[in-house]
Amino acid sequence: MNFRNRIFKIKISSVITPQLQLFQIYSRVEKVADSLDKWSIYKPECIALIINSLGGSLIQTQNLANLIKKYSQTNKIPIYCFGEDIVIKSALGLLTIGDKAYVNPYAIVGNMGYAQPFFDLRKLASNWHIYQKHIVTNENMKLLNPLTELSEKNKEWVEQQMKNQEAELINMIEINRKLDKSTFEDRVKEVYHNGIVQPNVLLKHGIIDGYIGFDTMSQGKKVRKLM
Repeated sequence: MNFRNRIFKIKISSVITPQLQLFQIYSRVEKVADSLDKWSIYKPECIALIINSLGGSLIQTQNLANLIKKYSQTNKIPIYCFGEDIVIKSALGLLTIGDKAYVNPYAIVGNMGYAQPFFDLRKLASNWHIYQKHIVTNENMKLLNPLTELSEKNKEWVEQQMKNQEAELINMIEINRKLDKSTFEDRVKEVYHNGIVQPNVLLKHGIIDGYIGFDTMSQGKKVRKLM
């Protein structure tokens, strides 16, 4: 058996939201780590990272990226990333961690921005005679309480936090890829601040390398599915 005639496949196909799926996020990162350790006897030809996700937690995305890149560097094997139908927000950052990045030419990609929904439930609470007492240890804990008014100061704080995440995600892409086909200003205008973009725009700026699916690339190879 030729151990090198083998591909380690990792598929990310869910939304990563720290508010609702924190345990699942940690489980995903730990599962990849455990799988890589378990199958360390093999010397794979490459790692195939397949992404079909709306993105989510930037921190957990970076943790997962660091784990996969460390394994790649330690074992001197390349990473090939494949975007399927949806590659949004931090998922696009994850797509760029490999030696090569490809997407479906009809994929929905981009959207570097962040949004924080806020539901003002003060009238609803009043109509239903709901009395709320909000006890906090510091003033910042009062943010985004739907039963109190969101002040302009708090709105500015939330907006700045989202801008910081957006800038960090853009920086992740800039560091991961050798982007010498265009200027940073052009990428900001046509990709980073342009919402959903066409995959050919990503190709134009060098954020992806082309259009090829994992199945095409892996023909004739033994695939070990890690998750």
